[in-house]
Amino acid sequence: MSAGETEPAEAELRQRAKLALRNRMRAVREALPESACDVRSGAITQRLFALAELERAHTVLAFASMRNEVRTQAAMQAAWVAGKRVALPRVVGDELQLHLVDSETLLVEGAFSVPEPPDTAVQVQPEEVDFALVPALAIDPRGYRIGYGGGYYDKLIPRLGHARTCAVAYDFQLISEVPELPFDVAVDLIVTDERVIRTG
Repeated sequence: MSAGETEPAEAELRQRAKLALRNRMRAVREALPESACDVRSGAITQRLFALAELERAHTVLAFASMRNEVRTQAAMQAAWVAGKRVALPRVVGDELQLHLVDSETLLVEGAFSVPEPPDTAVQVQPEEVDFALVPALAIDPRGYRIGYGGGYYDKLIPRLGHARTCAVAYDFQLISEVPELPFDVAVDLIVTDERVIRTG
């Protein structure tokens, strides 16, 4: 088999491995009791707000957590109290648009049943974001993550300009290596309930 034939075969294997990891980690996370999610998320929020990168940020991109994802509401509330602007993503076509939200914003059910800002909320350009929280089902110490398979954040991260990107995950979601593909984009930081990793 030539090198040209081997490459697509390897990509196919990596894609299958990612799918298997995605399904397994989703099942493990969904089995976590709500009380454990709350405690672990609280520890993540504390570690986040000890970061100089977040302290310096004026505009923060978050995400509205659902089911057993890392709870982000407390982090958003702390950002508002600190006088920061908070934006949330909204799926438009195959990309994410960013919109400012505050504690009074009523989110709506968007694509994939994810809570999103209404389209009437003030739009923020990606280059305005200073610090971005990124969801992950699994992540490795290099900053490569497994998301939900849509590739939305891999498209968004290169557009964020000077923002520091930070994946938040429970510590058990940290794995030795994600089988990354050419279009995957690593994050700058990882914050779990046990540690902070700067990927370099």
